[in-house]
Amino acid sequence: MCEGPSGISGPIPPDPTLCPDYYRRPASAQGRLEGNALKLDLLTWNPDLEVTPPSGPRMGPGAREILERGRRGVSGMLLQLEGISLGPGASPKRKDPKDHEQENLRRIREIQRRFREQERTREQGQPRPLKALWRSPKYDKVESRVKARLQEPGPASGTEPAHFLRAHSRCGPGLPPPRVPSPQLTPPGPNAKGPGPGVDFITHNARTAKRAPRRHSRSLQVLSQVLEQQRQAQEHYNATQKGHVPHYLLERRDLWRREAEARQHSQPDPAMPPGHTRMPENQRLETLSNLLQSQSQLLRELVLLPAGADSLRAQSHRAELDRKLVQKCQAWWSSCCLTIGRPLYCFLSLLHSCLMSRAEGKPELACS
Repeated sequence: MCEGPSGISGPIPPDPTLCPDYYRRPASAQGRLEGNALKLDLLTWNPDLEVTPPSGPRMGPGAREILERGRRGVSGMLLQLEGISLGPGASPKRKDPKDHEQENLRRIREIQRRFREQERTREQGQPRPLKALWRSPKYDKVESRVKARLQEPGPASGTEPAHFLRAHSRCGPGLPPPRVPSPQLTPPGPNAKGPGPGVDFITHNARTAKRAPRRHSRSLQVLSQVLEQQRQAQEHYNATQKGHVPHYLLERRDLWRREAEARQHSQPDPAMPPGHTRMPENQRLETLSNLLQSQSQLLRELVLLPAGADSLRAQSHRAELDRKLVQKCQAWWSSCCLTIGRPLYCFLSLLHSCLMSRAEGKPELACS
């Protein structure tokens, strides 16, 4: 265990009971061990025993800035940041934004200009070597024909010295070349062939140009041929196909017509009672004529029956005739108008009773 006060400074103080003269803290910082909780001042403090005099207040590096901010307020600092100052101090100068794109372009142009100057200086300083062409090694021992031809000595002519032109001199001695005399024209004879001097070539050419066929360019000829082919194709289409209904459309139209007829036949006739069918007109007239003939024949047989015959055979024959007559009448009225049913039977019954009463000799008032 060490003797004397501790030299370690930290957030946790040492035990104050060891050296109470050296460890003295303010009352607000004293803990339970120092007697603050029991309100006991166990440690007496004597200012004469103080080793180090009290130092001044501790100030941080930003204390002055905090003080100025408290005096001027926060609004002045915010406006000063935007370029408007409310305080006495001068507002800081606003820095314009830098155009990096223009700066980069300027530097690129400067580098290019410097590089071009370096290339120009290098080209002027030393000659540029020519690139040697590739040659196969198998032709190394082959002699050049052009070289051999140039090395041959030319023909030596000592009679005429060679005259060569100097640079920037005229081509030739300067004298005009001699002109070859043209042959003299002889007048044509009377038997000479060909046009004479009295022929008017201008008129002849004009007449020939009028009779010459006109020639068009290749593109115009091809265009006229294409237009003629299109015109012929259109005429063929108009003559053979235009205005004609296709075959599949005709078949579809016939199918639709048959379906409509079948649908119309399948629908019931509103003028017909249920369960009845309308007969054709000629068959209906023929049936009506047959019914009239049968009815007239039955009426004739019924009238010709003896009135006094009261036997069983006569009664059964009369009843059979009445039944057949009623059937014929019903068939007649059903063929004429299908809506008549029960009233026809009553009428026929009344007619039959009148006929029977007339046959028996009863007065005609009963059948009125």
